[in-house]
Amino acid sequence: MGGVFGSESVTINAPLADVLAVIRNLPAQVDWFPGCLSSQVLSTDAQGLASRARQVNDVKVAKDEYELDYQHTGSGMSWKLVAPSRAQKAASGSWKLVEKGSGTEATLSLSIDPSLPLPGFLMKKTLGDTLKGATKGLKKYCEA
Repeated sequence: MGGVFGSESVTINAPLADVLAVIRNLPAQVDWFPGCLSSQVLSTDAQGLASRARQVNDVKVAKDEYELDYQHTGSGMSWKLVAPSRAQKAASGSWKLVEKGSGTEATLSLSIDPSLPLPGFLMKKTLGDTLKGATKGLKKYCEA
């Protein structure tokens, strides 16, 4: 069974630097990223940004714990799954930020190859719910 990929964009009424600071603050993801139960930075790069973190997520059908490796740019970040987890064989994603007037367009892209035997329509729905929930959650958090 193959994986699923999707992306979702949202315009946030906040400067790019502020939105970037929010997405890079991994421990605070529990406040705005749906299903995120905890996010612990395990190591940082030379700039003090997270290079590896342990995540615990409620993925509706199971609680999943895994580690992600992060790479940062001046306008976003990307990550990939370090090793297969209970719910994922492989996963990668990114936040890309673009200035839009006085605001910021944030695009979340996710690619997930699940370990759990789920029908394709359910994988797509779960991914879509995650993308919509995360972009809406980020917007609400940044604009509060």
